Amino acid sequence: MRLFCFLSMIILSGLVLLSRGEVVINEVGWAGTLASGYDEWIELYNPSEVAVDLSGWRLLLGEREISLSGMIPPHGFYLLERTDDTTILAIEADLIYKGSMANTGTVLMLLDPEGNVVDSANLGAQEGWFAGDVASAASMERVSPEIPDSPVAWRTGIAGEVHDVDGNPIHGTPRSENAALSRLLVIRFDLPAPSLAGTVELAWEVGGDVEGIVVKIFVNRGGVWQLLAEGLPPLGSISLDTTAFPNGVIRFAVGAFDGRGSRGGVVVEGEIAN
Repeated sequence: MRLFCFLSMIILSGLVLLSRGEVVINEVGWAGTLASGYDEWIELYNPSEVAVDLSGWRLLLGEREISLSGMIPPHGFYLLERTDDTTILAIEADLIYKGSMANTGTVLMLLDPEGNVVDSANLGAQEGWFAGDVASAASMERVSPEIPDSPVAWRTGIAGEVHDVDGNPIHGTPRSENAALSRLLVIRFDLPAPSLAGTVELAWEVGGDVEGIVVKIFVNRGGVWQLLAEGLPPLGSISLDTTAFPNGVIRFAVGAFDGRGSRGGVVVEGEIAN
């Protein structure tokens, strides 16, 4: 029997589980703004139907820890600005923090009061960031809160309606719905079984307007995402020799990409058992 994984689900060892709820790291302005590369910002989002009290929650920027406080209303946003509240004009920050995010890459981790990792951003990147741009000071924008942190979960932000301290447009969407969400494509990814051995076929299909879309497949063994295949059509399949991987858990991320990044993706976990 084939197992299908849609956008809002992750298949883990044959069981269908809902992806992370409550709070996600929704956008990361790691490149700052056109006014200043130091004007970094971060946005959290609550996709649930109930308010979330952030008392006791922490956000880790690499080794630096930020203590959070306050409430995020249902389907609401929480904006953090670095050093002061002048990063984004006409939008008040929920929290001012200290600490920088390196252009060479930083891992963000969101922890609840019990120390559980609720979400992450840029975890497993080989180098740099999954998305964003220094030249335009563009943010790394979550494609959907339902897609787990991975190379297919993020897209580079575009100029929006808010501005930096010098009046330049912010390339991102602080405290508002991500632009990437309006361009979201649904992907179906097919594993032949939860346990993989020998040569197997991986199949996928991208729904919606697929003009200019190419598919990329990534694998994660040992915590780092590596590109397995790229330039693939919106509908297709490839054969994978699983003997090239050691036995154990393996994660696949399949994404639909255009020139600015991901338009949607899925993350599937299986096991190599040769």
